[in-house]
Amino acid sequence: MGQLQALDGNFSISEAVQTGYYEQEFSWDTPEQTPLAAIRSWFPQLTEKEARRHLAGCGIDSKKAGQSLSTLSGGEQAKVKLCRLTLQPANLLILDEPTNHLDDLAKEALKEALEKYEGTVILVSHEEKFYQDFADKIISLEQVCLRE
Repeated sequence: MGQLQALDGNFSISEAVQTGYYEQEFSWDTPEQTPLAAIRSWFPQLTEKEARRHLAGCGIDSKKAGQSLSTLSGGEQAKVKLCRLTLQPANLLILDEPTNHLDDLAKEALKEALEKYEGTVILVSHEEKFYQDFADKIISLEQVCLRE
């Protein structure tokens, strides 16, 4: 994502790649903003009804949609971030610990969505049970670090 300096080498990504990034940390530009206001500011073309429908589809009911982001639980904040991710076009998803804070039902919904996703997914996770059924390739950094 260009946030860290490379230790060695370089890489480039094709201009055709549209990246969606899920960062595990919760940092909001305006934490007092509501999920509804946040979705509408990120996607101004959405009507309020459409934004509410997308939030509801990600597990944020109308009451939570009207609360400030900073008052939501970790799981609810994760759902808002996932809602944002579902609304932006992407053919490459980079997901950093997306299951943190999610309950089992939300994890299962995310897993099903990723299984159906037609793009490329780079997933960082400590939950083997979550990804073992759909991952094509697994790189264990623990094993890499132990060998060096």
